[in-house]
Amino acid sequence: MGWSDTWSDILSGGNQRWKVTCKESHEEAFSHVQRHVKGEPSEISILCPLAGDDPFVHLLFQKGYSVTTIDLVPAAVEAMKDQFGDCKWTKDESGGDGSIAWKHESGRATLIVGDALQKRPQLVGRFDAVYDKDCFGALDKQIRQAFCKRMAEYMKKDAIVYLECKLRENHDEVKNIGPPFSLTKKDLMEDSNYGASFDYVQGLGSVYEITMPMKQTGHILIRK
Repeated sequence: MGWSDTWSDILSGGNQRWKVTCKESHEEAFSHVQRHVKGEPSEISILCPLAGDDPFVHLLFQKGYSVTTIDLVPAAVEAMKDQFGDCKWTKDESGGDGSIAWKHESGRATLIVGDALQKRPQLVGRFDAVYDKDCFGALDKQIRQAFCKRMAEYMKKDAIVYLECKLRENHDEVKNIGPPFSLTKKDLMEDSNYGASFDYVQGLGSVYEITMPMKQTGHILIRK
C-alpha cells in the first residue's frame, strides 16, 4: 500500500496507524520544544517534514511560531488546512520543483505538497528548528541518509531538532521491521544519518504514553 492509499484509509476512518491525537500529549511535546528552541515565537520558523495532518503543527501556529510542512499526499495537506479554520490560502507553484505550496493569509504557515527528499533551494538555511514527528519511523533505512541531508541543508547553524520515535522492548530483534520502526540514539546518530551534521543534545526518555506496545521517546539534536 502506497502513502496515498494509506491516507485514503486513514481519512475514511480506517486503521489510524500510529497517529497521536491526544491534546495532552501534544502539550507535553510542546513543552520540550519551548524549553529547547530559544527566542520569541514570532521570530522562529519551524520545519515539519512528513507532517500529514498532525495537529501539533497547528498548535505551533497557535503558539505564535511560523510553520512550514512538507507532505507527499494532497489529501493529508487538505486535512491539515482544515485545522486552520475559515481562512484564505494562496496556491503557489513558483518554486520550480513541481511542488505546490499553500500559503496562509497570515504569512506564518506554508503547507507544501511534494516529496520531502527533493532538493528545494528556496528552503536552504531558512529554519530555526525542525519538528521530526516519527519521520524515521516511517522511512526505510536506505532513504534516511537523503532525508537527513535535506534537513541539514534547510536548517540554520545551531538550529534545534525535536525528534520523536518509537522504541520497542525487544529492539534488537525487531529494529528492521516496520513502519513504524523501533529506533535508538545509535540509529539516529549514525554517520550516514543525523550524525553527519548534528550533535546529540539530550535524550528525553518516554515523552508521553501511547496505545501501541512500545515507547514514544524524545530526542534533542543541534545543527553543527
